[in-house]
Amino acid sequence: MKKIRPFFFLLLVSSLTLWGCGKKEQPTIGIAEQYGIAYAPLNIMKEKGILEKKLPGVTISWQQFGGPTAIRESMMNGEVDFGFMGIAPVLIGIDNGMEWKYATGISSNQVAIVTRSPDIKSLADFTKQDRIAILSPGCTQHVLLCMLADQQLGDPMALDSQLVSMSHPDALQALLSDTEVTAHVATPPYIQQEVEAGMSVIATGEEIMGMPFTFISGVAMTDFYEEHRDWYDAFIEALDESIDYINENMEECVQILAPVYGISEEALMEQMTYNGTIYSNRLEGIPQLSAAMEKMGLTKENPDFDTIIFDNVNKQKGDQP
Repeated sequence: MKKIRPFFFLLLVSSLTLWGCGKKEQPTIGIAEQYGIAYAPLNIMKEKGILEKKLPGVTISWQQFGGPTAIRESMMNGEVDFGFMGIAPVLIGIDNGMEWKYATGISSNQVAIVTRSPDIKSLADFTKQDRIAILSPGCTQHVLLCMLADQQLGDPMALDSQLVSMSHPDALQALLSDTEVTAHVATPPYIQQEVEAGMSVIATGEEIMGMPFTFISGVAMTDFYEEHRDWYDAFIEALDESIDYINENMEECVQILAPVYGISEEALMEQMTYNGTIYSNRLEGIPQLSAAMEKMGLTKENPDFDTIIFDNVNKQKGDQP
C-alpha cells in the first residue's frame, strides 16, 4: 500500500477539520438588561435597530435577567459584553477582582422602600416575622437599605436576616398576595403600582443618599474594551443616540415601547416621566456611595473614581468626595 505523503495528509486533516467545524461563527455582541423603564434606552435601541446600523454583520444578542448576579456570571463566562445594573453591584464586583469598569450611565430614577403594613413607619417598626424583598444581596437597593439601617438602627446589617431575593414583578405580587413579604425596595413602575394599591413609602433613595444619583449604569469588561474598541465605541454612540431620542421624542418613544411593556401609552407616559426619572449617560453619586459602602464594610476599598471608568464616561463636575 502506498504511503500518504505528508503534504496530502495535512491537506486531508485540514479538509476534515473544516468540514467538522462548519461555517465560521458569526461575530456577536451580547447585551444584558433587567426589568423596568430604567432600561428604556436599550429598548429603543433594540426596537429601532440603532446598533445594527452601526455594526453591520455583527449579531446583537439581547438578554434579560432578574438581577445583577446572573449578569456578572454571564460576563465572566464571555456570554455578555455590556451589562446594565445598579451602581452598587459594579463596585462590589470591582472590589472582588472583576475586570470591568463603568462605561456609561443610562438612567436615574426614584428608589423607595415601600410597605403594605400601616404599622411600619420606619425600619425600627419591622418585626422578626417581616420580610423585605430586594433583587439580590449587594444590589443598589440592598446598599440603600443598609445605609438607612445604619442611620436608623445603628447597624447596617440589622435586617439582613429578613431579606428575600425577588425580581421586581415577583416582589409586587408577593406584596399584593399578603405573604410574609411586607416591604419591597422598589423602582418605577412598581413604586407607583404599590402606592396605588394603598401601600406607603418609608424612605426614598435620594433621602437616604442625601443627593440625586445615577441608578442604572452600564459596564464592560476591560478585555472587550481593549480588543473590540470599535464595537465598544459603536455601542456607546448607539446608546447616546437612544437616550437623546427619548429625551427629544418622548411621545413617539411611548408609542414604540407601550406594546413592548404590555401597558397603555397613557400609563407608560406617566411612568417614563415619573418623579425623578431621568435618562442620561452621566454618572453621578458613585464616589459618595462607594465611600459609604467601604464604611459599612460592604467593600474593602474605596477606589479612585477615575480608575474605575472608561475614558468616554461623562461624570458630574466635582463628583469626587
